[in-house]
Formats: sequence, structure tokens, C-alpha cells
Amino acid sequence: MRKYLARRLMLVIPTVLGVTMIIFIAMRLLPGDPLVAIFGLEGARRMTPEQRANLEQALGLRDPVVVQYGKWLRDIGTGEFGKSLLRGDSVTQFVLRRGPITLEIAVLATLLSWMIGFPVGIISALRPNTRMDYAGRFFSILFVAIPGFWLGLVAVLTLILWFDYKAPILPVYPWENPWQNLQMVAGPAVVMGLGFGGFVARIVRSSLLEVIQEDYVRTARAKGVHEQLVIARHALRNAILPVITWSSLFLGVALGGSVAIEKAFGVPGLGLTMIDAILDRDLPVVQNLVLLYVVVFVVVNLITDLSYAWLDPRIRYD
Repeated sequence: MRKYLARRLMLVIPTVLGVTMIIFIAMRLLPGDPLVAIFGLEGARRMTPEQRANLEQALGLRDPVVVQYGKWLRDIGTGEFGKSLLRGDSVTQFVLRRGPITLEIAVLATLLSWMIGFPVGIISALRPNTRMDYAGRFFSILFVAIPGFWLGLVAVLTLILWFDYKAPILPVYPWENPWQNLQMVAGPAVVMGLGFGGFVARIVRSSLLEVIQEDYVRTARAKGVHEQLVIARHALRNAILPVITWSSLFLGVALGGSVAIEKAFGVPGLGLTMIDAILDRDLPVVQNLVLLYVVVFVVVNLITDLSYAWLDPRIRYD
């Protein structure tokens, strides 16, 4: 286990470094002028060449590309992650202020997908080709097929028309006001949780149908073990591995995919910050938030791989 963990950690460094290169090059290839985003089209046109040169020099936009990349790596190493071109705040402050909201939405959506997907998948697997199975498969396919951003827009319109919903302006944390925080994150979490709950239900159903045909499950039943214990201790524990894999992927997708959902609900999380920074062409904010998503995705997948050995004793790492 220790050797495997050391090898995986050694692979994280070149992976993250390669991602920083891709992000940096992609940000420089995007069309647009940062000064236009800051001062507007008319303001940028009124600038003299000297003023433009001085502003670009102050923002570091006139430095060679290699120098800009080196400064970014230095900022990453110091933990500052650079500063916003428009607001002057460091990216670290953005993450500390709005990161907990996005993380809360992603975790709640993942838990909700389990609460929906596991019962539906188990019932469908234990009662195949029945009305309950058909109903579970229908709703799972339905929520998988519906785009999350469209479902979010429908939910927002419903809340506005029926409950006079107003998008929050500033993030509200659970330790400050639990009720307001729940009202703010419940909508995005439910929308994303329903979508992935359909995936979980289908994965649980297919995995459980395969596992209950194994010899060790038949042996447990032949010994007179209660059916609920057979499913809980023997079948479900082995059938859960694909769900854990998909859940780790979904957690990363939820952190990145919350961009559209947060925009639909107006939730002041990292997703909304990302959209605003892209529209303003605020390069330091965009590239650092993308890097943050990548790092979280890598760490979550590492934790998932290490959890396999605990869930299935047959798995060993050399």
C-alpha cells in the first residue's frame, strides 16, 4: 500500500505540471483584449499607445510568455495563485470565500444521488422485469437524459413564479445561518443529485444483477443466511465498487459542472466566479480555478483507488 501510494503521489507532480502548461497555453489562445474587459470598448479606444503600454506592463501582459508562466508557477508555490486583473483580490481569497459553497453543493448532490440511486437500483435488481423495475428504469433514464442546466432553469422559474425566489447576492455559510444556507444550496444540489442518481440506479442494478449470480452468494443462501444479510454483506458490498468509481468521477464533475447550475440559480460559488472571470477575460482567476478543479479531481480519484482495498479484501496493492 505504501509503495503504491508513493508511486501515485510521484505521478501527481508531472500530471499537475502538464495540466498547468495546457491551461496556460489555452488561456493565451482565447480571443479578446483584457483591457477592453476592464475599461470597456470605448475606454480602451480612448487610450493612447503609451497608456496602453503602461497598463499592459503593470499587469504583466507584456512579459514574455515563459516569464508569465514562471511567475504563475511561483504564485502557485507561494499559495497566492496570483491576483484578479479587475478586482485586485487574490485568487486565494475567492476560493476561501466561495469555495465552501461549491464544495457543499457537490457533496450534497453526491449524497442525494446515493439516497435516490441505491434504493431504486436495489429494488430493480431484486425484482427484475416487474412494474417496479420498469418504473425505476424509466425515471433513471429520464433524469439521465435531461440536461442539468435545463432542469435548473425550470426549477428557478418555478421557484420565482410560485415562491418569489430571489438569487442570493453574497454567500451564506452553514455556520452563519443554516436555514438560509440550505435554501441557497438545496436547488443546485437537488438538480445535480437527480441527474447522477439516475446513473447510480442503473449502475447498482446492473452490478447487483451480476453479483447475485456468483457462487459465493448462492453458497450463503444455501447455508440459510437471511436474504437481507446476503444482499447487504455479500452482494451489495462487491456491487458497490463501480458506484464508488463513478461517484468519485461525479464529485469532480459536480465541482466543475456546477458552473452552469450555479449560473442558473445565481448561487455565488466558484462556478459563478468562473463564468464572470471568463466573460471579463480575467486570466489569473480562470486559469487558477481550472487548476484547482484538476487538483481536486486527481486527489478524489487517488482516495477512491485506496478505498478499493478496504471495500474488497481481494484487492491488494503491491
